[in-house]
Amino acid sequence: MISKISRIKNLGLVFQDYTRRSDLPVFKQTNLIYGWNGTGKTTLSRLFDAVSGLPIDNLEYEVEGATGGKYKNGETYNQKVRVFNQDYILNNVKILESRANTISVLLGEENKELVEKIEDGRKLLFGNPDNPTIKGKASLRDEATKSASRKSVERGGKFTTIAQTIGAAIGGNALRDYRKPQAERDFALITQKSELSEADLNEYSTKAKQESLPVIELVALKKVERDGEDSIEAAVLLEQASTEAAALLNKTVESETIARLSSNEDIADWVEEGISLHKKHRARECEFCGQTIPENRLKELSKHFNDADKELKQDIDIQAAELKGIYSAIQDISTPDKARLYAALKDDFDKQVPSFETAKKEVLDGITKLAEALKNKKSKTTEVVKLTEQPTITNLLSEIVSLNSVIKTHNKTTDDFEDVKKEAINKVKTHYLSTISDAVKKLDSEMAQDEEDSKVLATEIIVIEKDIEDAMAQISSDHKACEVINEKLSVFLGHQELRFVPHIEKEISKGYDIMRGESLAIKLSEGEKTAIAFVYFVVHLDDQEFDVNTGIIVIDDPVSSLDSNSLYQAFSFLKNAVKDAEQVFILTHNFDFLKLLISWRRNAGGKTTGYFMIKNSFPAEIRCATIEKMDKELCDYESEYHYLFKLLKELRDNQDDSIAKAYPIPNIARKVWDTFTTFSVPNGKSQYQKMEELKQLGYDEVKLDAIYKFINDQSHITGSGFDPALVVGTNKAVSELFDMIKEISPEHYRIIDEATQ
Repeated sequence: MISKISRIKNLGLVFQDYTRRSDLPVFKQTNLIYGWNGTGKTTLSRLFDAVSGLPIDNLEYEVEGATGGKYKNGETYNQKVRVFNQDYILNNVKILESRANTISVLLGEENKELVEKIEDGRKLLFGNPDNPTIKGKASLRDEATKSASRKSVERGGKFTTIAQTIGAAIGGNALRDYRKPQAERDFALITQKSELSEADLNEYSTKAKQESLPVIELVALKKVERDGEDSIEAAVLLEQASTEAAALLNKTVESETIARLSSNEDIADWVEEGISLHKKHRARECEFCGQTIPENRLKELSKHFNDADKELKQDIDIQAAELKGIYSAIQDISTPDKARLYAALKDDFDKQVPSFETAKKEVLDGITKLAEALKNKKSKTTEVVKLTEQPTITNLLSEIVSLNSVIKTHNKTTDDFEDVKKEAINKVKTHYLSTISDAVKKLDSEMAQDEEDSKVLATEIIVIEKDIEDAMAQISSDHKACEVINEKLSVFLGHQELRFVPHIEKEISKGYDIMRGESLAIKLSEGEKTAIAFVYFVVHLDDQEFDVNTGIIVIDDPVSSLDSNSLYQAFSFLKNAVKDAEQVFILTHNFDFLKLLISWRRNAGGKTTGYFMIKNSFPAEIRCATIEKMDKELCDYESEYHYLFKLLKELRDNQDDSIAKAYPIPNIARKVWDTFTTFSVPNGKSQYQKMEELKQLGYDEVKLDAIYKFINDQSHITGSGFDPALVVGTNKAVSELFDMIKEISPEHYRIIDEATQ
């Protein structure tokens, strides 16, 4: 049995988003559901069609069985469900064409052996109801199919999740574009699992995300220019300069030295420069003291500063200048900003730079020391100056090679950028896809087994169904079904004017014709249409596809358009048709029929009956239906008129100028007014004519016209949405309605007003 309708979404207009209230009682064996026209009864009956397997676009629902099992849209409920509603009539009994579908009545008494064969076949298909542990092949097939479907969903979920991880790991457009289909495609190309270490994964992920960077110039020593010569590599020139400087430091000149000048380098430099100035200006007097310079003093100075000495000093100056050029060339060597490098190379580059700077400083310090030694040599041209160490550029060249190795890797990455990035992306993809490889292959294997099981079971089911069909063909009879329908229809209508006959085409029965006498029945009354459809449905419950004892029967308004006499006949038919059913749902808007149903169920014992009603509300101005516990008054009042009179009073007193509160009033007011005029003006005429007669009796014409217009205009569907006049006119119209009832029949008004307090 169905115990709960937990959720309904996208079912018609009123069940767009229904959720069951926690305090709503569970459904019982027999369930009576009351609701006015338009509240959603027929819409709700279509939910049971969906539960029985009829697809409805976009519908979502969840129902719960008595044992706790939950079923959603797309899942087959474990019991057969048969629904009588307008859709059933349209699909099975074509009233306008006077046609109906075939019903094959099971004649088990005519061939017990065939009946047993059918039952055994059904047990094989659907399981043994006496032993729920033994599942039928149809159930096993469905389970295998659902299992494969669940595993397919699980498999898809793994690829969806891993695709998101891969997209984040390789970045770029992949973060947006890499999805489940791409992950499945790449997975199919993997021939062997390959998971990376964390360090390698980080490296490849970085490369995969890296954008192409410009090529960087290599670190290099500049060439040094010499006057009148081609530029020479600084490293080569430094080696030559070091050799030549060492030679100059070892070179000496002979001279008659003046002790004071030899002991004081600064004085010697000053005097030597002074001699040059005096010669230049041909001065005989000392430009410092103004005295004539003695000849012997000039001779002494000439011997001290002889030509060999001058030549040596000139060579020293030339060598010092060359060292200065080399120094500048080495000092100008710079390293590129590490920000220009690919991220994966920055750490290696950072490690090389300090060693390079140290080697560079060592060379520059060596050149500085050599230059200082040459400078000192100028005052010691007669002596050999010892050089403790010479500048060497070997370490610096080695460090430049190391730096350039990183830069070359960078440049090669740029040159081979697309290949490197593609390789990194493939490595990252393969790694992450490898992490789900075992799980996916296990699911694939299990899915394949499920699909194979389902295929085998489907083949077996076809054979069993064919055996059942062959047996049923031998024991079914369209003519017998006609006899049953016609017998019940005669009882229902009280005459045999209408009857069903098989419709034969080329010796094949194709449904039934509905006949009136010897002609197709046309211009059927509404009562006849309802009777034909309902009797057909009752007989249909005994066909070969449905077992009343284990099935669920849903009946929506079986008494529509029936007169009061037929109401009891329909009730009798319904009561006997469903008495052995596993579960029954009966929906109606007819209060008199509801009272018959309530009386029947009270006598049957209340514990097996559920009482419910459908109500409408208007959150956000949108009409929504809910399933509620039936109002106590519906069971207590003797007539619908009493109940609606009380309800109209309550709605009148609770108006808040909202459409939600005003919406149900016109329909209720119409029923109250129509019922009142029916017994107060019992002339058998239309409601409009009854109103005109009241006017003739002298009652307020303005109020009568206002009441008629309100209940007539506002209680009919216009298709144009809510009428804003509804809210404005509700309070006035309802007050005038009660005033008119009180004026026309004051004693009646007093009695019913007191009875509905």
